[in-house]
Amino acid sequence: MAQQTLMGQEQKIMRFVSVYDSDEKILSAINQIYLEGIGFGLDPTYSKGNIYGKYLQPYSKYDIEPQTPDTKKADCRKLPLKDKSEISIVFDPPFLFRNRKAVNNDKMCGRFSYFKTFEELIQMYKDSLKEFHRVLQDYGILVFKCQDMTDGSGSRPFYDTHCEIINMARQIGFSLRDIGILVKTNKIIRKAKEQGCLRKVHSYYIVLRREPTKTG
Repeated sequence: MAQQTLMGQEQKIMRFVSVYDSDEKILSAINQIYLEGIGFGLDPTYSKGNIYGKYLQPYSKYDIEPQTPDTKKADCRKLPLKDKSEISIVFDPPFLFRNRKAVNNDKMCGRFSYFKTFEELIQMYKDSLKEFHRVLQDYGILVFKCQDMTDGSGSRPFYDTHCEIINMARQIGFSLRDIGILVKTNKIIRKAKEQGCLRKVHSYYIVLRREPTKTG
């Protein structure tokens, strides 16, 4: 009933598109298409759950530093869960990396945790993907939110994080089922004297499916 209230007539006639302006809307669309509206099972990096809104809260919440009373403490790379125990996962991890402290009014680095290098970030994603593959049931759904990154003088170079995630996921045993795009034009953008590439005001919602492990 809550899902019908959220999406209204659009849900009834299944007119879901690939670009949205809020996390809640895009998650609701993914829920309807890939989970038949039953909702999401696990969020291993829940934080305060701001992406879900009122109606889409996951059934199970974990975080390395719990921010809410109903969130359990655990590292997303080593979850206290049995093999193939989950139907679906939503993963919204940190996406920033900076080999320095926040400077030049760099508000994004000041507000959120970040890694020192891109390689360190990608390794965390890879380790998490392996753990999700372990705890997801066959044909279970993983929704991976990510954002591409720029760094250096003039916003160079450009890191195509979403491509790295898709490639790693396929190697681990996931198939790519869909990609949604979240666009927010009010994102914090630091000042720069030189601009080397387009500033990123969009995130990706990558929908992956755990494929059965081939034997023999």
